[in-house]
Amino acid sequence: MSFTFVNVIHIERSRRVADRRTERIDAILEQALDIVQSEGFDALTLQRLAHSLGLVTTALYRYFPSKDALSAALQRRAIADVHAHFQAEQRAALDAWSDAHEATSAVAELLLSASLYLGLPRSKPRAWFFIALLLGDPRPLLSDGEAMKTGPLFLGFLGEVTASFERATRTGALSPGSAQERVLGYWAALHGALCLEKARRLAPVLPAPEGIGMSAARGLLESWGASAPRLVAAERLVAEVVPSVVAKIDSPKKGRAK
Repeated sequence: MSFTFVNVIHIERSRRVADRRTERIDAILEQALDIVQSEGFDALTLQRLAHSLGLVTTALYRYFPSKDALSAALQRRAIADVHAHFQAEQRAALDAWSDAHEATSAVAELLLSASLYLGLPRSKPRAWFFIALLLGDPRPLLSDGEAMKTGPLFLGFLGEVTASFERATRTGALSPGSAQERVLGYWAALHGALCLEKARRLAPVLPAPEGIGMSAARGLLESWGASAPRLVAAERLVAEVVPSVVAKIDSPKKGRAK
């Protein structure tokens, strides 16, 4: 048996082992998220998780040495899932807008980001649930060490949105200003709008969070220098890929007019 052939066998075996480990980790994280969704974050323990999987607790230590590590893995998985969703949708949109004016396309990209975030409860419900849980709980649910490991993934995602704001400023669609501060303000407004869904459970007549969020996004972009004609043109571009966006922006206005 040649040395090369032995290497090929070893590589193939290693790949199969790695694939099985990845599949096992995915199954563990899915079950962990089931527990969090049905019983709450505090109910998630390695002992509870192992029991639900039909394992002894020590078997989980090969994958996650602590609840902290498990929670961080859930967070990173949720961020990666949402990030991939954003990238795929934005790539498709930019291809569709290849002939559009660059400044208008830049504003449309920001409006699309708002629409995608507001749509997460429907498009990525499990990822959204865990992200909303971590953001909504005032406790530091992860240790500093695990938070630092998650930081680069999170900042990479925010960095792409920051680049969109920088592009809008560079093309003259927005006035000069801190792109990073604008990203955080934009995100805070959108996330805050989604949190209003709880208020609708008490008063169903209140406007839908998506409409409030898109109206807030438009208002922020206008306050940062986007002209009304530019916003209208950008909304038309977004409506080509997400037809409901214009309706969402208009709905809060109609409610106020009444």
